[in-house]
Amino acid sequence: MSSPAHAIYSSTVSLSLQGHEFQPQYEVQLIFNATARSRLLCSAACSQNPSCRIFDYDSSSHRCRLFEADLTNGAIIATVSQTSIVGSVILSASLYASILVHRLASQTSIVGSVILSASLYASMYNQSCSACQGNRYQTCSSTSKTCQCPGNSYWNGSMCPLQLFKNAACSQIDACRSDLNLSCIINSYGKFTRCSRVDMMF
Repeated sequence: MSSPAHAIYSSTVSLSLQGHEFQPQYEVQLIFNATARSRLLCSAACSQNPSCRIFDYDSSSHRCRLFEADLTNGAIIATVSQTSIVGSVILSASLYASILVHRLASQTSIVGSVILSASLYASMYNQSCSACQGNRYQTCSSTSKTCQCPGNSYWNGSMCPLQLFKNAACSQIDACRSDLNLSCIINSYGKFTRCSRVDMMF
């Protein structure tokens, strides 16, 4: 029997109607753009990459794109091609590898988004690194030696959503993309308001 450190994470992929693809809000959200032999392999690539929350796939060109984005900072849009479809991925820890695909038809392109639930995070956040070793949802911090949110995500008290971009409403200091020099600004009433560039705040 496998130990939790060697757990395989299964993904349930739900596909939508034809004629859609994913459009990120910012170019930096595209983390992988290559070919894959099948939509199953493309969705598996997303499932195995801690930064991936959405993917799209075109079976005609075999284009597989992974995004560090979700539907709060990107959009599923209509395309010229009627051969594309949109989907979402719900990830859960499992000792068994399986990928369930709903509404698969003869379409050639899909978009999948990762939908995360608090139950994937709460039991291991801030625990010793052994709790998240080999885990897709949290990583071991080299400084605190505890399980923390992966890069470009933040702990909101129950899970690790992606950090926000410029002008997005925020509710805590680390909710904004620090790699883009953004911080959650505080208004004169002491309330967090929106993400803004740090150099613009002074």
